Amino acid sequence: MSAAERPRAYSYIRMSTELQLKGDSLRRQLAASEAYAATNGLDLVADNRLQDIGVSAFKGANVADGALGIFLNAVKAGKVPRGSFLLVESLDRLSRQPVSKSLTLFLSIINAGVNIVTLTDNRIYTEGQSELQDLLISLVVMSRAHDESQTKSRRIGAAWANKRAHASTKPLTAMCPAWLKLSKDRSRYTIIETRATTIRRIFDDSAAGIGNYLITKRLNNQKVSHFGRSDGWHPSYIAKILKNRAVLGEFQPHKLINGKRKPDGEAVRNYFPAVVCGIRCNADTDSSARRTSIR
Repeated sequence: MSAAERPRAYSYIRMSTELQLKGDSLRRQLAASEAYAATNGLDLVADNRLQDIGVSAFKGANVADGALGIFLNAVKAGKVPRGSFLLVESLDRLSRQPVSKSLTLFLSIINAGVNIVTLTDNRIYTEGQSELQDLLISLVVMSRAHDESQTKSRRIGAAWANKRAHASTKPLTAMCPAWLKLSKDRSRYTIIETRATTIRRIFDDSAAGIGNYLITKRLNNQKVSHFGRSDGWHPSYIAKILKNRAVLGEFQPHKLINGKRKPDGEAVRNYFPAVVCGIRCNADTDSSARRTSIR
């Protein structure tokens, strides 16, 4: 049978954290898809876009904004032939939402004529042919996946709430502004003086009425070391620094709401060591607004 005659197979890969890329998750899922397609005479579509890396299925981000959502739209548009196969490691790769939503997603796929294959047990879910036992198993898997994610979410939330309650006395994580670093004993943040000097210079220049573009040009022309992996200083980064109240020592906790970072509670004062003090700025003006800084 030629490739054109074989049923198509699409491998959907999802992992909730990019850290898993450093492990075996991606290779394992790809290898399982390739092996299943070869064994069962399927034409595996080479589409690296059908991957949601660092995307959680707990709140449906992979369906709303991710690669799975794009695939579902292609199914609805008739771009995925009926009789095709969607290969997933397990059903929890598709969804970890409440059972009602997970089941709706599951049925929308198989009722569109796309067979779902779970590679961990080689189970096939097909429109009109899935046994009651298969459907019950799918419900149990979906329910367990949601319960696990919900429990994990509660535990992480409680742990972070506890950390934030003690944020004024102990650093939450090693993550901090580019001009700071966590001490070796992890008890405090310390200032990287060369970078702090650059930060103060940026504020002084801005206070003198120099715009972000010219500040950027000066830093690049004088070959002042930039922060991070960029190829130099950029006006957008200068604007972020000028608006970042971490220079005053403040830390604003955030949490993810529908995939977007939102402020969570009041800012914690004196969390970071301040590198600039006495700043006056007008929040209603643009990033080139005049500011006064006193070292």
